[in-house]
Amino acid sequence: MKNSMDLLRSVGIKSVALLNMDKVYGPIMKWEVNVDGDDGIQKMLVELYTMFMVGASKNMVPKAMIFSDKNVVVSARDYNLLCFMLKKEAKLEEFLDHAEKIMEKFNGEPSKASCLRSLTARLRKSWKAQ
Repeated sequence: MKNSMDLLRSVGIKSVALLNMDKVYGPIMKWEVNVDGDDGIQKMLVELYTMFMVGASKNMVPKAMIFSDKNVVVSARDYNLLCFMLKKEAKLEEFLDHAEKIMEKFNGEPSKASCLRSLTARLRKSWKAQ
């Protein structure tokens, strides 16, 4: 059985992070796990938070953004954003579903450990089903 980081890498995850808006400091990163060693979400924190949350007041928050070298999917709850930075070949719909279920399960405040445990369990379950 693969360890958690190998599993995350093998399904195309580059980075996982929980972002939030601090009233004084602006967008902040609550935590991040960089899976592949490349630049993670921290490098584009302000831009990502702004791109995803600019429409929040009108319930128009995007679920994914496609870039030339990666994709980012999120689930938003209040001012928290659970972000998965993915390789281009990763399955967007599958990760959107995982992100939304994790945010729902932990009421929008997943800890790093609980998020990774839940994501790994979901990935192993879907992997066995294939």
